[in-house]
Amino acid sequence: MTQSALSESPSLTEALEALRSWIETRQFAGYEPFDLLNSPYLSGAWARKALPGILFIQAGKRLPGLRLRQALKIPPSRNPKALGLCLSAYCDLAQAGYDVSAQAEWLKNELILLRSPNEAECCWGYDWDYVSLRGSRLAAFAPNGIASYFCGTAMMEMHKVFADAEALETAESVARFLASRLNRSFESPDELCFSYTPEDRTQIYNSSALAAVFLAHVGSLREDQEYLFLAHKAMVFLQRGQLESGGWYYGRLRRQRWIDGFHTSYNVCALLDYERFTGDRTFKDAMLLGHRYYKATFFTDDGAPKYFHDRTFPIDIHACAQAILHFIAFSSIDPHALELASKTFHWTVRNMAAPNGAFYYQRHRLWTNRALYMRWGQAWMLRALAKLALASASPDPVRIAS
Repeated sequence: MTQSALSESPSLTEALEALRSWIETRQFAGYEPFDLLNSPYLSGAWARKALPGILFIQAGKRLPGLRLRQALKIPPSRNPKALGLCLSAYCDLAQAGYDVSAQAEWLKNELILLRSPNEAECCWGYDWDYVSLRGSRLAAFAPNGIASYFCGTAMMEMHKVFADAEALETAESVARFLASRLNRSFESPDELCFSYTPEDRTQIYNSSALAAVFLAHVGSLREDQEYLFLAHKAMVFLQRGQLESGGWYYGRLRRQRWIDGFHTSYNVCALLDYERFTGDRTFKDAMLLGHRYYKATFFTDDGAPKYFHDRTFPIDIHACAQAILHFIAFSSIDPHALELASKTFHWTVRNMAAPNGAFYYQRHRLWTNRALYMRWGQAWMLRALAKLALASASPDPVRIAS
């Protein structure tokens, strides 16, 4: 589908307006797959011990959501990453001609209020305690690199679109947090891996790559050679972790050896953004190999995005949103990318949209998990639909040789 056809598509406008209404009516607050420990019935330390904590969180992730959360009296809450994704979406909508300056300003101010406490620099975490099957433990609002990346990126976009000086100051503070507080889980003279949080030494490809991309973004703007050097070393780590097929395991540990679509896309888009911010084409071959692998591996013939590289189900709304964002990002390189973004968008509207304008969590082979999660689903889809609206309003992209 061409950009003009996208701009004429009533389903895009209708889906975007319906989702905006759903989110704004709820004032950006909602539920999450991992929020069961926000229940007042589960507030004790016993619920955060390894076994019960894992059981509660996995139950919350796998069971359909609203009735369970109402029974446990879990309050809707505002997740910083969700607000960051929504702020980025409103920045795109502003560039596409929408009057959303008031919403963007409110989101910026709310993000600043929700920054992680007891940290010298701006950073963010999630609004629930988390205990992982694979050993990670995160307290509510404790900072992590992923949430800080998305919130910091929204601040950079707020500065770009609205010339907001406070947003730029906040983004520069995020860069200082990433460079100084995340551990160097692995470092050699020419590569490094950033940890997921200041409290661990994980070697996870996508979280390290996104921290590096943010440093490249701020480093390029401020001509900060230290940030650019760190970003380059982290891109070397990402490149050397790439499999011959073009994909990546989630992390370096044996128990992290799975390959899923949206984390693969994070890695590929990180390589693309690094090149875009710095002009450094060192990693172009790895980026193109990863893009070809992603495009060939994670989609059914009708445009449905698979979760894992070796099986289709569950089809997850996060994977749908990231696929749209991925193909729009690659539209300057891949002449088929906008058509693929449109194909995934239409599949998602047909198969994942709820009657009220929100999007369901997951579709399984025989049933659909109809939970409507704010960060995991709605904020991601708002970001994707806003980016699609901006792409439809922009001139044809300049295609560069691949």
